[in-house]
Amino acid sequence: MLNIGAGMFQNGHGMSRRALLQVGGLGVLGLSVADWWRSQEVQANPYGGGAGGREPSCIFIFLSGGPSHFETFDPKPNAPVNIRGPYDTIPTSMPGTQISELLPQMARHMNRCTLIRSMTSKAGDHSGMAMLSGMSGHNASYGAVLSRLKGSPKSGMPGFVHVGPSGYLPGAGNLGPAYNAVLVADPSGKQAPLPQFGLSADVSPDRFKQRGELLGAIDKTRAQWHETDVVGKMDVNYQRAVDMLTSDKVRNAFDLAKEKEALRSQYGGSVFGQSCLMARRLVEAGTRFVQVNWYSEPAWHGWDVHGADLPGIQRMESPLCPRLDQGLSTLLEDLSQRGLLSSTLVVVTGEFGRSPQINKYGGRDHWPQCFSVLLAGGGVRSGAVIGASDRHGGYPVERPVSVPELAATLYRLLGVDTTTDPRVKPFIGDATPVSEVV
Repeated sequence: MLNIGAGMFQNGHGMSRRALLQVGGLGVLGLSVADWWRSQEVQANPYGGGAGGREPSCIFIFLSGGPSHFETFDPKPNAPVNIRGPYDTIPTSMPGTQISELLPQMARHMNRCTLIRSMTSKAGDHSGMAMLSGMSGHNASYGAVLSRLKGSPKSGMPGFVHVGPSGYLPGAGNLGPAYNAVLVADPSGKQAPLPQFGLSADVSPDRFKQRGELLGAIDKTRAQWHETDVVGKMDVNYQRAVDMLTSDKVRNAFDLAKEKEALRSQYGGSVFGQSCLMARRLVEAGTRFVQVNWYSEPAWHGWDVHGADLPGIQRMESPLCPRLDQGLSTLLEDLSQRGLLSSTLVVVTGEFGRSPQINKYGGRDHWPQCFSVLLAGGGVRSGAVIGASDRHGGYPVERPVSVPELAATLYRLLGVDTTTDPRVKPFIGDATPVSEVV
C-alpha cells in the first residue's frame, strides 16, 4: 500500500502503473510526464557535446519591450544630443569598445562577450515571436525546437524552462504542447511552484491540503517506489516520469532557498535578478534551454520607453539598466567561477531597438531596423564586435545580421549540425550561422 497525502493505492504487487500515472500527470493539457518524455525521445538528436563533457546549454535573456541600444550597448557619443541622449559612455574591458555609462558592472565583463551591433529585423511588434523563434513560421521557441531535435537531457532535468512572466513570448507553437516549457512565473519565493509536475486534475483538493504536505509524503515513500517490481518493469519513459516527480535534484534546482543569501543579494532582489540566479541553477543541474523574460504587463515595467503614456528614457537610468547590470554581470561571473560559462551560451536581446531620434515626449519609439545583441560563453568568440550601425544608430552599415542567421548561430552553438541535419531546415531555412561568432 502506498500513502500519498490522504490518497491510498493498493494492488497485489505494490504500486500500479495507473497509480503512477495519477501521480505523474502533467498539468498542461492532460499530458503525462512520461508522454512528454516519449514525445521528445522520438526525435532525439545525435549532435552536440559541451565543454568538459557537458551538453551545451543556453540562457536566453529576453528584455521585453525593446531595449534602447543607445543607452546600452551601442551609444553614439558624437551624435547630436537629440540622438545620443543625456547619458555618457564608458570604456570597457573589451579594448576600443565603449558602452553606456548606465552599465558600469557590465563594462568590466565585456572581454567575455561578443556584441552584434548590426542586428536587423522586419518585426516591429512586442510579441517576441521573431527573436525567439527565428521567424521560422512555426512560432516555436528555440527551447521547444531543441527539445524536438535533441530529445530530453540525460541529466533528468526538464529540457526547456521559462523563468519570469509568460508575457507574449512563444512556447512550442505548432510543435504541440508536449514541447512547451516548464513555467516558473516568479522564482523569488522559497520554493517555486511547479504545476506541471503536480497531481493530475482528477485528484480533489480536499485530498491534498498543501503542496508541502504532498512533497513530504512523497519523500517518505521514494524508496518504496523504486523497490517495487512494477517500477522495475516499466519502460524507460515511465521510469523517468517517476524519477522526475520524486527527484531531489529536480526539486532542488528550482529552489532558490538552497542558495546563500549573499549570492541572492548579489544577483539583486528583483524578479529579473532572481530569474538569472535560477537560470544558473537550472543549467548547472542539466537543463538545456532557459528562457528568461523581463516582464509581462503592464508595459511600463519593461523597456518600452515611448514617453507620453509610458515612461521615457529616464527609466533607463532607474530601474532598468541598474537591474540588468547587476543581474547579468553577476550571472556571467557566477557561471565563470563554476566552470559553466564555456558550456553555457548566454544571449541578451529584446524584440528590437529604439529610434535614433528622441521623440517629443522624451522617449524612443520601436526600431527593428538596427539594434544590438549580446552573446557570451558557449563557444562564442570573446571580446569581439560584429557589425556596426551608422553614426546615428539607425541602420547597419557593416555586416547586417538577420534573425534567421542568429537562429542558425544559436542552433549550431547548441549542438545542431545546421549544414547536414535536414530537421533544422524548417526552422532556419537557408540561413547559415554567423561565422564571426562561431
